[in-house]
Amino acid sequence: MNSIVNNFLNSFIVLSAVLSLAFIPRSANAAELVSLKDYLKKELAGAAKMSKENFSVSADKKKELSKIAPDAQDEQFTFYYAKKADGALDKACTVVAQQGKEGPMSIGVCFDNVGLVQSVTILSSEEEHGKKVAEESWLKQFKGKKVSDAFQVGRDVDGVSGATMSSKAVAETLRKSSFAFSNFVGNKK
Repeated sequence: MNSIVNNFLNSFIVLSAVLSLAFIPRSANAAELVSLKDYLKKELAGAAKMSKENFSVSADKKKELSKIAPDAQDEQFTFYYAKKADGALDKACTVVAQQGKEGPMSIGVCFDNVGLVQSVTILSSEEEHGKKVAEESWLKQFKGKKVSDAFQVGRDVDGVSGATMSSKAVAETLRKSSFAFSNFVGNKK
């Protein structure tokens, strides 16, 4: 009789654990949509040379950055470069942490050698209502925009209905990335 009760209790505990895990809301970590490695592999494919460079944001640059992105907490920017055989810059990509409405996002932005946006990719996100901002059909609106563009929802960025805050978060990432490209990469070409 004890073995029957023990088997029942063990089965009940296992079933309870499985069911409780199924109903725990996701929160601690953003859902990874694409890894950094896969993102860079795709974006820098075909480059004759590749390199990486970190830039610290000085106090003066933080003040400038806060004018276009008031909530920016960025201490540094990392750029990953695709270069031609002669060493000339072909493409520069950065991945920026950004606070969305429902949690952190990680957004990749690539520029060509003159500062035109080549691509925007959401690497990770917790946005439930803002999932559409990760879709290529929405992100493609940024391709070809200049680092000097405003990147303001309702002005030169079409927002996503029902995901205004997520749209604004992506737009802010473009402002921060453009600022970083202009201040750190663009003057080095």
